[in-house]
Amino acid sequence: MNEPIKMANWYQETLGFDIKFWAEDDEKAVAFITDGGDRTMLELGKLPDVLPLAEGLSHHLQLHIALKSDDPDKDAEFLVSKGARFIEKCPITRPGENLVVLSDPWGNTLQLVKRSADG
Repeated sequence: MNEPIKMANWYQETLGFDIKFWAEDDEKAVAFITDGGDRTMLELGKLPDVLPLAEGLSHHLQLHIALKSDDPDKDAEFLVSKGARFIEKCPITRPGENLVVLSDPWGNTLQLVKRSADG
């Protein structure tokens, strides 16, 4: 189910994103969210007869939202308590890294990232 306004609210309440704009009618909806800056925004949309993006991907790591985390395991537990679903510890890492992959309640992939000190 594609619910941009509910998604925007979840990202705001759970991850601290800002909702910059939203609009909806009976068939369409859109929300623009950002993590506090104005350079990058996510556009969450619903259009008639258009499948949600997550339904068209063959693997969850093809497209994901990477979020910096000081403690990906602890943050993953919190997100699961808020409706996210744990997928896996990311198989692609370098020494000193910790990456945890989840999906939000709508099936979009999130990756919690703690990079090594040198990169």
